[in-house]
Amino acid sequence: MASKAARRSVQSVDRALDLLEALAASEGEVSITSLASRTSLHVSTVHRLLTTLLRRGYVRQNPDTSRYFTGAKLATLAEGRSRFNELRHRARPILRGLTEQTRETSNLVVLDDAMAVYIETVPSPHVVRMFTTIGNRVPLHSTGVGKALLAALSTDRRDALIDRIEMRAYTPRTIVEKTSLRRALEEVRERGYAIDDEEFDEGVRCVAIAVGPVGDPIGAISVSAPAGRMTRQRCGELAPLVRRAATELGEAMRDQARL
Repeated sequence: MASKAARRSVQSVDRALDLLEALAASEGEVSITSLASRTSLHVSTVHRLLTTLLRRGYVRQNPDTSRYFTGAKLATLAEGRSRFNELRHRARPILRGLTEQTRETSNLVVLDDAMAVYIETVPSPHVVRMFTTIGNRVPLHSTGVGKALLAALSTDRRDALIDRIEMRAYTPRTIVEKTSLRRALEEVRERGYAIDDEEFDEGVRCVAIAVGPVGDPIGAISVSAPAGRMTRQRCGELAPLVRRAATELGEAMRDQARL
C-alpha cells in the first residue's frame, strides 16, 4: 500500500510540473483545454491541479478570458537572472536596515495581475509584530502596498486595473467605491506615500511607497505594525525612511540594468 501511495504521489508531482512547464513555455495566456492537450492530461485533472496552483499563487487566471498564466510566486523560486530574484537579492539588506531603523516589519511586494504579492519580508524584533508569508497575495484597493502601486502606474494601466478590481469590504474601513478609490489614489500621489488604515486587517496599519519610475513601478516597500504602535502620525513620521529605502532599491536595480 505504501508503494502504491508513493507512485500516486510522484505521479501527481509529475503532472503538476508538466502543467507548470506548459504554462511557462506558452506565450501569454492559455486555455484549460489547450493545457490538457499540451500535457496529455484529462481536462478534469488539469482543472484540479490548476485549482491548487491558483490557491498557492503559482498560477493566475484572467477573469475576463478564463485563461491561465504563470504567477509571480513561481518567479520567486526561479534560479538564474530572474528579475524577481535580483529584486529580492538587492532588497534584503535594504529591508533589514529599514527594520533596524523602525523596529517594525518591512516588506517588498510586486504587482501580480490585479493583486499584490509579497516576495520578501523582514520581521520586527517586537514580540507583538506582523507576520507576512512570502508569496501571499493581497488586494490592491485595501492595502497600503496595493494603493502605492496603483498610484504609481500610468493612468491607462491604473484605470484598467481599477475596472477589474472586486471592491470587497475586508473591514469597516475598506474603500468599496471606485470613485472613492480614485480620490484616495490622488491623495497618495500628492502626499507621496500610501497608508493602510486598518482597511485589510483590523488592528493593522502600514505605510508604503512604490519602487521605480512613476508610470512603471517595479514594486513597493512597506512597513507594517499593530495599529496601537503604528498611529497615523507615526505613518507620516516613518514615510521618509520608507522613501529612502524605496529610492535606494530603485537605484540599485537601475545600476544592475546597466551592467
